[in-house]
Amino acid sequence: MKKLLIILLVLAGGNTDINTSNLADEVAKLKEQIKGLQENEIQSEKVKYLRNYQLVLYGIEIVKEIKQGTVEISNARSQNILYKKIIDINNPSSDALGFQLIDVIDKTLEDNINALPLVDGEKKRLKGQVSGLVEGLKKTFPPLQIISSVVGMISSFTTYKTRFEKLDRKSDSLVVEASYPITKEIISKINLQLAPYIDFYTQLNKVNNTYENALYNHVIEYKDFIDEVENLQKTLTGSLDMNESAGEQINNLFDLANSSRQDFDYKKINENDKIRNIAGTCLAVFDLVDRYKKFTSDFVAIQDGFYKDYISLLEVRAKKLPIKDDDRITKLITDLNNIKQGNPAENIMGFDEAYKSKLKSITTKVIALNRTRF
Repeated sequence: MKKLLIILLVLAGGNTDINTSNLADEVAKLKEQIKGLQENEIQSEKVKYLRNYQLVLYGIEIVKEIKQGTVEISNARSQNILYKKIIDINNPSSDALGFQLIDVIDKTLEDNINALPLVDGEKKRLKGQVSGLVEGLKKTFPPLQIISSVVGMISSFTTYKTRFEKLDRKSDSLVVEASYPITKEIISKINLQLAPYIDFYTQLNKVNNTYENALYNHVIEYKDFIDEVENLQKTLTGSLDMNESAGEQINNLFDLANSSRQDFDYKKINENDKIRNIAGTCLAVFDLVDRYKKFTSDFVAIQDGFYKDYISLLEVRAKKLPIKDDDRITKLITDLNNIKQGNPAENIMGFDEAYKSKLKSITTKVIALNRTRF
């Protein structure tokens, strides 16, 4: 019995050693697992920290560039340099094409009036009426109204001739006879002489109206977009000074200088309310960039069509006008091309390059930002 008890005690003692050894191994494994989880958590928080940092860093710059781009295009819509050059042509007193429409009308009408079978007094009276009407309409837009008004007045010009008729032996009657010396043939001749100018200014008005309507529709279509950009800028302004460089502000906010320390608390930074709000706001840039692309491309398309139509108008119609200055028209076409396409020799950047380079800069930042999302 004693031998059996000794054997049992020995066996029991052996099992205790075995269980203690197994428990130590399990504890060691558990510690390794906990350490691994902690390291994974730290690594996960670090990845999140770096993603938030990149999101905020690029997001702020993208918002600032989009804001600047919308301001530039908005200003271009209302202060278009090309449009100012072209709209001046529609001024009847402008000599941008080497003539003043007022002078052309005066000369054409005077030549035709001089050829009329009228006495000098009647010719002088007609010229006076024409001059008075032209003077009163010389600032009229569009100039076509001047031509139609003057031709209409000439066609209704009336001359008067008086004569006495004897009613009876004791009384006479003064009879006034009215006549209209301006025939349909004369009006047709005047219209034919002014036809090239009528055609040119008609087409000019069509292009102007098309362009103005396109710009107006662009304003209406993208009003909400511009308001959204403005509101996003204001939201970020509550946390950052958007007029200053964002890089240093963001580095300080993320405590980037200390982020390489072993004990750096990434989770604490990630849970910072200010950083979470800014990062959440910056997530809007992905949708914003897509809309900015369309906002820009639509405006560029309007401008492209505008340049194309105006340059064609100058080359095809303006150069065929009876009175014009080819050199001035050529110079105007060159100026328009320089505004559109730029001229490196004269250090002029065209609007195409200006808007497209802005879009390229934004797109490059979005591509870099997208890499941090996956």
